[in-house]
Amino acid sequence: MALKEQTQEVCLVCGRHKTEGIHIFNQLICNSCQKKIVETDVTDWKYKYYMDKLAKLRIGKYKKGLETAVVHAGTGGEAEKQ
Repeated sequence: MALKEQTQEVCLVCGRHKTEGIHIFNQLICNSCQKKIVETDVTDWKYKYYMDKLAKLRIGKYKKGLETAVVHAGTGGEAEKQ
C-alpha cells in the first residue's frame, strides 16, 4: 500500500510549513505548537501570545442580508465584515 503524500501547510501559530498537526476550521496548528499551548500556564507571558495567535482563527462565515461576514475567534462572536 502506497503512503499518501502529505502536503505542507502553514501553522497558524508559528508560521512554519508543517505536515502534521490539528485542524480547527481547516486551519493547521502544528503538533509542536499544540503541545506548547497545552503545557503553557495561564500566568506565563507566552499564554497571551498563544491566545492572540488563536484569536486569528477564522471560525466560519454567515450571511446577514446581502452581506457576508467572517467571524473570528477573538471577536467575542461579533462579526468582522470582509
